[in-house]
Amino acid sequence: MRYEKWVERPTFVLLAMENLREIIEKHITQDIELLSVKIDSNSSFIKIVIDSAHDISVDKTAMLAKEIKNNEDILSNFPHGVRLEVGTPGIGSRLEKNFQYKKNIGRKIELEYRSKDNTNKETFLLIGNNKTGINVKDDKVEHYIDYSDIISARVKISFD
Repeated sequence: MRYEKWVERPTFVLLAMENLREIIEKHITQDIELLSVKIDSNSSFIKIVIDSAHDISVDKTAMLAKEIKNNEDILSNFPHGVRLEVGTPGIGSRLEKNFQYKKNIGRKIELEYRSKDNTNKETFLLIGNNKTGINVKDDKVEHYIDYSDIISARVKISFD
């Protein structure tokens, strides 16, 4: 059996974890969506992943990182400093939001989904989406798959 030493976390880290998402969202414009926030309290490292229906420039992510890092609440919750990374989903990241499917129409996606009592994993051409699901095509057959049936979807990268 493995035992881990219990270490009391500093109060500022607990405050930061509870309020961090709220603090970050104050700096994000309406056209950008916050996908995830991860914090490593041992090294005072925060990783923020954002995305948008439109491209987000490196300058925009750098400006956002600077605003967040200089936020008074962040500074007070991390008195010894904080390392901050703001970025967009990388190649091969899961598609999570409706707008992410929309901006990848015309690309191949690797899709794991439920149909009746089966779980399937196939590659399709993404040809459309709406509020409830996506339209995909394999060879010449079109399929409609509800978002609720999608387990995982990733853009398939190929160098043809």
